[in-house]
Amino acid sequence: MSVRLTIFDHILFALLLVVPLIEWRWNWPRYLRQLAAGVPGVRLRYYRNVLVGEWLPAMVLLAVWAAWRRPWSGLWLGGPTPWRIVVGFACTGAFTALLVWQRAAILKRPETHDKVRAALQYADPLLPHTAAERRTFWLVACTAGVCEEIFYRGFLTWYLAAWMGLVPAVLLSAALFGFAHIYLGVAQVPKTALVGLILSGVALLSASLWPAMLLHAALDWNSGELGFRMLGEPKGRAPVSP
Repeated sequence: MSVRLTIFDHILFALLLVVPLIEWRWNWPRYLRQLAAGVPGVRLRYYRNVLVGEWLPAMVLLAVWAAWRRPWSGLWLGGPTPWRIVVGFACTGAFTALLVWQRAAILKRPETHDKVRAALQYADPLLPHTAAERRTFWLVACTAGVCEEIFYRGFLTWYLAAWMGLVPAVLLSAALFGFAHIYLGVAQVPKTALVGLILSGVALLSASLWPAMLLHAALDWNSGELGFRMLGEPKGRAPVSP
């Protein structure tokens, strides 16, 4: 693959390695301390920081890409073959429907709720607990769906493929996507890397990031909705209805 990399590309790649370390070792522990201390509005502020922290560099990347007239196909944002993107969106729609069905099934079975709450404890600080947090989390889910796909399935795959070819680039970008979530616990790294591989598969199948963006957002939105119903409103838990 013939690609002319620039200092901008190397810096962005370095940031994708360094920022998760900063989040894991400094920002996330600081946030957890604020949550434990009961600082008012701390979760909403964290969400807003995520919105700014992901959209700003994504906009810079897209602006640079456009200014340098790089092909959008390099980020899988070009015009794919129509039948391929239809297949991609069909897969995304089917998987999203399965997520919604699974969540509805869980909510209809009260005997499973304690087990589900225990399984969600690792992500409790990240999941919405109030109605206002829930609404903002929808924006966070959409932001992660768009921006993280641009960074990991788009730019990072393109960057790594310039060094090692497409297949190793897909595998390594999925591993780095998993590493980016190490702040949630080391055990979540391989699980998230597997999700990254699935999203890469959708992007490759459709030759486009758009279905992968939608699926990523749906995964995060579904987790937020389930978390809100299982963990939210501790003094008057939200009704567990689908």
